[in-house]
Amino acid sequence: MENDAHFVLKKTVTFEDEPQTVIGIDIGEVNLATAIALTDKPQKGKFWRGSEIKQTRGLYNHIRRRLGEKKLFKKIKEIGTKEKRIINQQLHILANQIIAYAKQFSKPVIAMEDLNGLRRHMNFSKRMNRLVHSMQYRKLQLYIEYKANIEKIEVRYIRARGTSKTCNRCGYVTQKVNGREFRCPKCGLVYNRDLNGAINIAQAVKSGLGWGSVTPPNSQMRLNAESFS
Repeated sequence: MENDAHFVLKKTVTFEDEPQTVIGIDIGEVNLATAIALTDKPQKGKFWRGSEIKQTRGLYNHIRRRLGEKKLFKKIKEIGTKEKRIINQQLHILANQIIAYAKQFSKPVIAMEDLNGLRRHMNFSKRMNRLVHSMQYRKLQLYIEYKANIEKIEVRYIRARGTSKTCNRCGYVTQKVNGREFRCPKCGLVYNRDLNGAINIAQAVKSGLGWGSVTPPNSQMRLNAESFS
């Protein structure tokens, strides 16, 4: 019986310099990742749709259904291993691009939401739940952390508290955001909803409201050693 090698990702790097730029990263469905740099004011943001990952997921879900109809369950297990390897590589590429974005700025620190347990509380349609649970948001965060650590870039987290529903200009919290734009009924701000969320994440860390961590939340999460090869 073949055994997979596992390890726990830990970070022991100390950061002596006070960061000057907070890179807020919003993880989402339409745009898998959205980043924006915050100094005195927000800088130009960047979007990663994760199209290749979504296409890979869709393709292998289709193949699994076809194999399931033919009761070829051994084949389903085999393609699962191949799919995982492809997705891991695509996540690596995306994480590398995010780190490259952060490195453009002076003394960056990366800010993200703690997504542990978030999916358990989601109540979407059957199709949406399948998409959300297949995107491996937390694994993407782990890859970002791993690569940030190599580059001596600190990673901090904030608790997920309505960043997508809060106006980044006046702080008003709406009940619901419709479509891809955030529209504040109080101050009139109209902003891309993912960029708005990323700014709020960055502002929480910049203002000291977020809690910082050099190690990932729930650091006992285990990954295959091959994931970081």
